[in-house]
Amino acid sequence: MLTIEQNLKDYAQEFYISKNSSERPKIEASLSNIKKKLVLEFGNRIIAIEVFGSYKRKTILPRNYDPRSDIDLLIVFDHDNINVNPSTYRKHLHNFAEQYYPNSISYKSKPSVVLELHHINYDLVPAYVREEGWIFTSNEIYIPKNDTEWRNTNIHGFSEKLEIKNKKYNYNVRRIIRLLKAWNAKVNYPIASYYLEQIVADMNFSGDNIESGFFYAIDHLPDDWNYEKTGEKVEALKENAKNLYKALKEESRANARKYLRKILPIS
Repeated sequence: MLTIEQNLKDYAQEFYISKNSSERPKIEASLSNIKKKLVLEFGNRIIAIEVFGSYKRKTILPRNYDPRSDIDLLIVFDHDNINVNPSTYRKHLHNFAEQYYPNSISYKSKPSVVLELHHINYDLVPAYVREEGWIFTSNEIYIPKNDTEWRNTNIHGFSEKLEIKNKKYNYNVRRIIRLLKAWNAKVNYPIASYYLEQIVADMNFSGDNIESGFFYAIDHLPDDWNYEKTGEKVEALKENAKNLYKALKEESRANARKYLRKILPIS
């Protein structure tokens, strides 16, 4: 029986902004620049600035595979002394983006302010924390729920869960997530990216290598979707995966390549 084990490993690496990728230095340089300018603008009104989300979790895709890839940046304000509503913080961040990045596009989104630089978007998320000393471990971090209300969030909770699952299952869970996120972007995002990550992270891949885990994850995607087109695209994915598995079993390289190309954004 043919195998695509190494192919999937290679694609999972290709679908990642790794330390060796051309995008990584640009992102790191922009992050450093944004942080310096935030401190310059807000000074001690900011308690901390921290990267979180898919970039931190190592599940982010390069922009050429996922045009919606972005960097989440948590900006923790000294809320005890400032104490304004979420819309005001977002207004301050929007003004900051327009002042320091006049040639870029910035706009207010919920719960963030989006700064569009030439290589990737940065989501600037205002926040406050109940106890300053616990900022990196506490669940008491609040981000905007709407213009007037805050909601509690644990920005590290899912990342910590994924880290445990990834180690448990031979470091393949992140790889499988990136493969499925590449499929998701290829077919115009039938599933919200973060939700797709959560679905895969909840699966049990006991003993699986990346190939068997890839087929397992596709087969165990939910069938009941509220949005009809999501269901149709997931059904098509499962059918293509069945045909791919059949081609591998029959040792048909041409058909295996054909159906893998139907699933992943590869040439």
